[in-house]
Amino acid sequence: MTPRHRYLRRLLPLLFSLILSLWSVPSLLALPITDQFSLSGLVNNVTTFRLSDLQAFTPVTQNVSFQSGSSTVSTSFTGVQLYDFLSSSQGGGGIIQNSSVKNDLLRDYVVATGSDGYRAVYSVGEILPNFGGQKDLIAYQSNGQPLGNDGFARTTAPGDIAGGRYVSNLSSLQVQSATPASLISGTGGGPSTQFTLSGQVSQQGTYNLAALQALPSASQSVTYRAGQSTVTGTFTGVPLWTLLSNAGLITNPDIKNDLLGKYLVATGSDGYKAVIALGEISPRFGNNNSLVAYSVNGQGLGADGFARLVVPGDTFGGRYVSNLIGLEVFDARGSVSAPEPATGLLLLAGIPAILFLGRRRREQLDA
Repeated sequence: MTPRHRYLRRLLPLLFSLILSLWSVPSLLALPITDQFSLSGLVNNVTTFRLSDLQAFTPVTQNVSFQSGSSTVSTSFTGVQLYDFLSSSQGGGGIIQNSSVKNDLLRDYVVATGSDGYRAVYSVGEILPNFGGQKDLIAYQSNGQPLGNDGFARTTAPGDIAGGRYVSNLSSLQVQSATPASLISGTGGGPSTQFTLSGQVSQQGTYNLAALQALPSASQSVTYRAGQSTVTGTFTGVPLWTLLSNAGLITNPDIKNDLLGKYLVATGSDGYKAVIALGEISPRFGNNNSLVAYSVNGQGLGADGFARLVVPGDTFGGRYVSNLIGLEVFDARGSVSAPEPATGLLLLAGIPAILFLGRRRREQLDA
């Protein structure tokens, strides 16, 4: 056997081992543990944050339990409340709003991205104190200790059943508006008689009262603020999750928890819009029992149209979209940029290096 052949016999197993590692161990393609994250989008302070920046806020501690695989995780997280961070001068400096649009913040959503490209969406409405009021954190400690392999910071979603919206190794937060993506415009106001369902669903179509009444129904007793008044009533309609599931939500099985990267825009006849994150209403995650309601206290909705969105748990009724004319499902991945897989690229870059060294070695043997 020639020296060249002996060398090739040594080189080929090494290349095969490297390729097999890249194929069979996905963690090798993940980015390293984070020590900073970027904040961008509709905020006044577009910048990068490190641990010391988060520790400058008054710490908030919360006890949570959530499912992770087949296990239940119970822990205590310490960090900064997500909405406080976005609105504080130390953090985002406030979410940029259009003062001419009523409840403009309810059109916005936040995308949290991990170093491996994993993403989850939170509607701003669910974390706004006067609406959903969910106290999501940017956490930097668990049980009083650093997060270790979960990076210097991660998001939390207290109240979610499964932990899919607990994004580890946080690498970016982006605040976006659903308005550019939404294709449905108001019709001038007034009572609606039908709405369209479109976007990331297999069966797009139009629904009127009869179509809604033909679907499985549920009732929710709610109390919410409308201006200076308190409204209490029992709404009956189709669970929003049921409506979307029956229409066939389009998800990519190759993307882990692809559903959590999507959101819904509800539009009223006057052009008023509100966002719901799909993770917020999924029974596996937020499990908010939102309805597309067609009656209240056993009667039709009257001036609120044939159907309206109802979001139990919201303090104010800003996401109770009346005179519904459109529901659109979007994927937030189309509006944010993904981090580059640095570690995977380094490993792949090693292959040409090995080949180069092999060539040099072969030339030496041939000399």
